[in-house]
Amino acid sequence: MEDMHTTPVTPAATNSRRSFLGYAGLFGAGLALVSCAPSMGMSSGMGNTMGAGAAQDLEILNYALTLEYLEAEFYGAFSSGALAAKLSNPRTKEYAKELASHEQAHVEALSATISKLGGTPVSKPTFDFSPLIGNGSGVNDQVFLQLAATIEPVGVRAYLGQVARLSNPELITAAAAIHAVEANHVSGVQELRVALGYHKNPTRQTNIAPQTDANPTSTNVADFNADYSPTPTAFWTPLTMAQVLAIVGPVIK
Repeated sequence: MEDMHTTPVTPAATNSRRSFLGYAGLFGAGLALVSCAPSMGMSSGMGNTMGAGAAQDLEILNYALTLEYLEAEFYGAFSSGALAAKLSNPRTKEYAKELASHEQAHVEALSATISKLGGTPVSKPTFDFSPLIGNGSGVNDQVFLQLAATIEPVGVRAYLGQVARLSNPELITAAAAIHAVEANHVSGVQELRVALGYHKNPTRQTNIAPQTDANPTSTNVADFNADYSPTPTAFWTPLTMAQVLAIVGPVIK
């Protein structure tokens, strides 16, 4: 039986859920949709050209880094961590590995960007995924993919709701690049769920996934529906900062 209370990088006070909520008060960013700055050719002197928005951008990046830590740790648990043995299908295992790799790359890129801009990357919080998976005993390929299909559109929609607060055009460009990757994750996971017979409604169109028409503003995961089309909408609806916090807050300690 797995212990899903994970170990923080450091015990600093900035690791706490209170610190996370503090960043959220400044900016409700999406799940690390601003994380590819170093690989997008941003210069090491970029911090000198950001002007009055530099401090705000650093807060945004650190908030996004906290959320990326969450995704990286979640997928890492299924790729090489405590829950890896729960997956049996080769394609599901490969998806877990790819998603973990992508999100860890986002963590590293965000940290490097924050440092280049003269800031200090926030330390990794403690995460507890038991609100999503209990003690882990009932987890399998189907549960993992359903959770992935729930997590990914939250990131896409959170980004749409908040990216305009970035002041630096280069960061916005980078954000768009990562946003595309997150959307690819949504479609890829759903295609695999369809192929494996886990998907109950693969033609369902929605612009508010994982929320539903019956409960369009609910932030309770019990009200979510992970069954939607791999190409669910022409235009996603943004999530507000408060909604993002209500969704992810329970797993951040």
